[in-house]
Amino acid sequence: MKVLIIGGASGLGAALVADCTMRGDDVHVIDIAAPVEANWHRHDMSSADPAAWDATGDWLATHGPFDLVVLSAGISATGEFEAIPLPDHQRVASTNLTGPIRLTHLLVAGGFLRPGGRLVFVASLSCFTGYPGAASYAASKDGLAGFARALRPTMRKHGIAIQLACPGPMDTPHAARYAPKGASPKGRMAPEQVAHAILAAPARRFAIIPGAGPKLAAVLGRIAPQTMTRLMGRILFSKLR
Repeated sequence: MKVLIIGGASGLGAALVADCTMRGDDVHVIDIAAPVEANWHRHDMSSADPAAWDATGDWLATHGPFDLVVLSAGISATGEFEAIPLPDHQRVASTNLTGPIRLTHLLVAGGFLRPGGRLVFVASLSCFTGYPGAASYAASKDGLAGFARALRPTMRKHGIAIQLACPGPMDTPHAARYAPKGASPKGRMAPEQVAHAILAAPARRFAIIPGAGPKLAAVLGRIAPQTMTRLMGRILFSKLR
């Protein structure tokens, strides 16, 4: 199987690369940093440079088509909304939403997704609940979820499954970077568990929510959204202020 992982140098992406490599897949990575192993193309998903995107398109043409593509690259900006510099909010939106839309267009228009394959967007549990303290992150991930839902029927006609992974907090460098100061990693899911859940998910399933706790949080977010948002505010925002 030929696999492409976006953001494969760290965290969940690195766990996916390791899992795919172990099972014998032909693994390719797009990231700003080089992964431990795999065919790597350097590209910043927040880039607005047309030449950089053209180069990425050329690279995809050389190494595709792919049977599985997972877009796991993502960044955040946490704290009081007005205290976060506007360029940081804009970079979150570019990396988490605009970049994935642009890359998806390259993949689909170029025919770099093999029929029968899977295209997985990594969103967040924030898609099911309010996320005080990370407003632009939540907006970008909600936008990504909406994009995936809208794209699904069209891509089904081409024999390509669109899926949305919504993991809860993971024990990754990303989580440590944006969590409240002194926050304990206890209770965060290992990225290897999330990677396994994504790779093992049947193509017919749209939403992938790894772990019993995140599944419960997603349900509660739907039936008691205000309560869950207040809880998230106490867990995250109050500690960031």
